[in-house]
Amino acid sequence: MQSTNPAITSGVVTFDHWYDFTEGGPVHRALLPFPSTGPAPFEVARWSVAPNTSNDLDVHRSREVWIIVSGTGTLTFADQTGVLRAGDVAAFDSRVPHQIRNDGPDPLVAISVYWLQAGD
Repeated sequence: MQSTNPAITSGVVTFDHWYDFTEGGPVHRALLPFPSTGPAPFEVARWSVAPNTSNDLDVHRSREVWIIVSGTGTLTFADQTGVLRAGDVAAFDSRVPHQIRNDGPDPLVAISVYWLQAGD
């Protein structure tokens, strides 16, 4: 049986720049410390949206959960809207369009956790 070294597969997660929203701000993807032989069933990103701007309208195969760290904004998904504030969580099924507009005076900062469903 192969052993794993907890010092290598555990610890602080590093975020690297991934891309920028058209107007909103940067997106950073986490590099999880798990080996390729036993990867996590999800990925993580951290992103921000500047005041009076929106992130890009997003539609993708993966399911996704947003955790709002700071700020406030108006969420639009499918044909619904709602307000999200620090501490709120939103979940999106695959292929559901979603976007948030920062309505507050400070940057909106969020963490995304996303994954593909089995067989997708």
